[in-house]
Amino acid sequence: MHDFDQLNQVLILLFFSVISVAIFRKINLPSVLGYLLVGMLAGHHTLGWIPESAAIEQIAEIGVVFLLFTIGLEVSIPKLMSMKSIVFGIGFAQVFISTFSTLGLAMWLGMSWQAAFAVGGALALSSTAIVVKQLTEQHELHSRHGHIALGVLLFQDLAVVPFLVLIPIFAQPEAGSLFMPISLALLKGAIAFGIIYVVGTYLIRPITHWISSTYSSELFTLFILLITLLAAWLTWKLGLSLAMGAFLAGIMLAETEFQHQVQTEIRPFKDVLMGLFFISVGTQFNWHILLTDPIAVLVLTLGLILGKGLAVILIARLSGNETGVSIRSGISLGQGSEFGFALLGVGLSSGLLSLEVSQPIIAAIVFSMVISPMIIRYNGQIAKFLSPDYLAQQKQNDTHIEQAADHVSNHVIICGFGRTGQNLSQFLKQANIPFLALELDPDLINENWDAGEPVYYGDSSHPEVLQHAGLDHARAVVITFHDFNISHHITRTAKQLRQDIPIIVRTRDDLHLEELLETGATDVVPDTVESSMMLAWHALTHFGLERADVDDMIDQARSNHYSRVRAFFHSQEDYEHPEHFHHLHSIEVLEGSPSVGRAINSFVFDQHTTLIALVRHGIRTDSPNPDTLLLADDVIIVEGPTNETRAAELEIYRGKG
Repeated sequence: MHDFDQLNQVLILLFFSVISVAIFRKINLPSVLGYLLVGMLAGHHTLGWIPESAAIEQIAEIGVVFLLFTIGLEVSIPKLMSMKSIVFGIGFAQVFISTFSTLGLAMWLGMSWQAAFAVGGALALSSTAIVVKQLTEQHELHSRHGHIALGVLLFQDLAVVPFLVLIPIFAQPEAGSLFMPISLALLKGAIAFGIIYVVGTYLIRPITHWISSTYSSELFTLFILLITLLAAWLTWKLGLSLAMGAFLAGIMLAETEFQHQVQTEIRPFKDVLMGLFFISVGTQFNWHILLTDPIAVLVLTLGLILGKGLAVILIARLSGNETGVSIRSGISLGQGSEFGFALLGVGLSSGLLSLEVSQPIIAAIVFSMVISPMIIRYNGQIAKFLSPDYLAQQKQNDTHIEQAADHVSNHVIICGFGRTGQNLSQFLKQANIPFLALELDPDLINENWDAGEPVYYGDSSHPEVLQHAGLDHARAVVITFHDFNISHHITRTAKQLRQDIPIIVRTRDDLHLEELLETGATDVVPDTVESSMMLAWHALTHFGLERADVDDMIDQARSNHYSRVRAFFHSQEDYEHPEHFHHLHSIEVLEGSPSVGRAINSFVFDQHTTLIALVRHGIRTDSPNPDTLLLADDVIIVEGPTNETRAAELEIYRGKG
């Protein structure tokens, strides 16, 4: 009977989780809030369907382990170094000021300094999921305030680990100096890092190579689960948190070629277990606090949004950023975080915090996360309203662009003036074709401006900026960003403003080529495809072929949007995007198969799957005669999305058409 009751609990959680997450996704709010709502409704403070259970809490703790593991996977040392002034400057200052200002205020209200430290850490962190998602949707992630927000979030991710180490130490009842416990914890952390690094380099990585070569997704997933939990077990045995070991294991695997595959395989486990964690937090939330002490919840919510926002604004401004950029950065980071719940959970489980104290804090984090997307959406307008200088600067930038465009005609608008844009400009100058470049990086703009290049500060995703740049009398628009979302938005915007403008888009690969063409791009230039063709050009000319003949081959390859060279056989790691239309797949006709003796045209494949070749006795025939009868050991080569080519393989094996 007890087992049946537990099954009822699981079914209730799953049922309401599906409904709530679907609703919150629909209204563009984080699924975290949906899980919290489920926990709050099902917990003993509301409907009482789910009693307090140690088993759920233990599973939830494992969810935090996988959360920290995925954070470690996303920690890129080169990325940290490239943004070190923001990460270790603005990021460190924000976490330090937010933590200790909250600590001081909480102590003034009568809380112990240890508990105040836990609360300060929980409120110092911002939601990576909300900020990145919202700024990406608004095409602001690569703007100046977007870079500041991303850098601060990177440091906050790193700061979670020392908080997880220190909070349990501060919860220890014995009095005395904390120097020895903290020093011992740091030593244990160093030992754990050393063990994980050595084992990862000389044992785990070779084993991962071998497992990957088996092409068994099941085996790979089991192995990653084992590594994650082993690392967590090691730090737990050393007296540290489970999550710290998982974080170190994630950092170790982040520097390998298996990073993206690990993220893909581990994500379902992390999402489900993290969902249970947030449900467990929700079960502890007593919504009656909204009726009994609404002032405390309101003050904490406003303090979290305004206090953290003002701290970021002040730090960013003192770091040399414009007032408007600083305001937009502060608005972006003014909310609570998923990690805040994790730190509160550690504080509760260690006895440092009581449920009564944590109730208004949980409510404030939840409300700030609900409000934040709406505030971020209007960060530009708010910054212009609060900072007249910023508005004047924006107008001045638009005026400079407009004045420059008035002096040129039949010019090329270059969106993005990094390496690709600068290389393009050299060829345009040799051809005496005028151009005007739009860029958001102030360092690039200043250096190129000093060198006499017509580069201006402007967000080319905004229609008014493109109009100021002379879109109505331009020869073409060239988009050099590698981010598909930005390129797609600029393409759509430019096409809406002027239907006949040629638009040339550079992309990293050909994954979204069709979508960009449908949006209005005239030509799409994928880096990976072009680099392979340039490699072929150099190789063939080196082998003595006439350059004119090689040029003809390259022109044919480029014709019809690279249709002749886009399809290729994929390795296991390439199946991250199974919907890609240009997978090649070989299907062997086995001895005794029902397909032997059947004509090729008797098989009806899915609409996006094309039979492109037949290999018989080692001889390949492209576009074979549809009436050809299949023989045993023939190999059919088909092109299409992964799921459809696999379906074609089943049709051949079963002899169905």
